[in-house]
Amino acid sequence: MTHFRPNGTISNKGFKRGWYKEYWCDSSWELAFIIYNLEHNIKFERNEKGFNYILANKEKRFYPDFIINDEFIEIKGYKSEMTDAKIKSFPKELKLKVLYKDDMQLYLNYVIEKYGQDFWKLLSNKKS
Repeated sequence: MTHFRPNGTISNKGFKRGWYKEYWCDSSWELAFIIYNLEHNIKFERNEKGFNYILANKEKRFYPDFIINDEFIEIKGYKSEMTDAKIKSFPKELKLKVLYKDDMQLYLNYVIEKYGQDFWKLLSNKKS
């Protein structure tokens, strides 16, 4: 999980979680993605389907973040051994799009311009 910092760096420490309208966000990057899509009338849904992958000889479960037009969307700020294992094990008959730091700039720039650097404060403890 990642969290936007005002200086443009990312961190997996101190990330914010919460609700934005009826959507749960595990990170400020997910929040930016949700806001952008809602405000541009792009239909999406939270994914609930899990997929198995192997990492360090252990089987694990992976839940991509969202689905848009039958394409699974995973938000990652960076590449890692875990991300590579997830991509490699993802069923070939399905579509997976991984959004890395550069891919997220569209969403981040939009919400920062509209709501400011502290856009993550739009998160709530309650579903609305």
